[in-house]
Amino acid sequence: MKRLLGIIILSAVSFSTYSQNESGYRNFAIKFSPTQLAAGEFNFSYEQRVARLISLELELGPTISQFGSNFGNQKLWQGDLGLWDFDAIDKNAFASVGFHVSLAPRFYPSFDDGQMKGLYLSPVFKFRQYNYTNKFDMLDNARSSISQFIFRFNMGLQFWPGDGKFSIDMYFGLGLGTFNIKGQRVGEYENPPGSGNVVPRWETYRDNGIRINAITGIKFGFGN
Repeated sequence: MKRLLGIIILSAVSFSTYSQNESGYRNFAIKFSPTQLAAGEFNFSYEQRVARLISLELELGPTISQFGSNFGNQKLWQGDLGLWDFDAIDKNAFASVGFHVSLAPRFYPSFDDGQMKGLYLSPVFKFRQYNYTNKFDMLDNARSSISQFIFRFNMGLQFWPGDGKFSIDMYFGLGLGTFNIKGQRVGEYENPPGSGNVVPRWETYRDNGIRINAITGIKFGFGN
């Protein structure tokens, strides 16, 4: 009987200790970054703890071209219409909806108790696309786009005020991003050939390259 009582007490103490340790764990966080609106992104993210020091964050959401001020959502409508440009570029390329998605493992070196807080380091792999609708009175609508592949290394600080369910995530990062532009501009051709009757048509042009990609911002969220 005494042995059984001792086993019960020891089990209760062990369970209590385990429960106290587990209560400090953070398993997930759902966040929104208002600062990414400056890049034309509605940025929602989900962070899931996968180990004591490691989590995995997925970001996704729509992009709105001509919204914000970065290269990706401004490049096309500041271009040219070609031979039919009557100083009206903004009347040719209209904002449309695209998307972005990224995946980023996070490493929290400051804490070893699975709390997903404190300083973190995070390589980020991201794809982003901005879409445009091209309009011209004499033609059917066409579509242009800018797509980007981004690799960036982020450093940030995440904390949970009062150890509650509300989270604040402040971050900055630096890396490289490719861009691939598929644009439409108005050219002209003779119809029929040799008739001298010139009519407009859409002509596709492309441009691509690599640019430095930098970011800073804040995310607000909740989790448990």
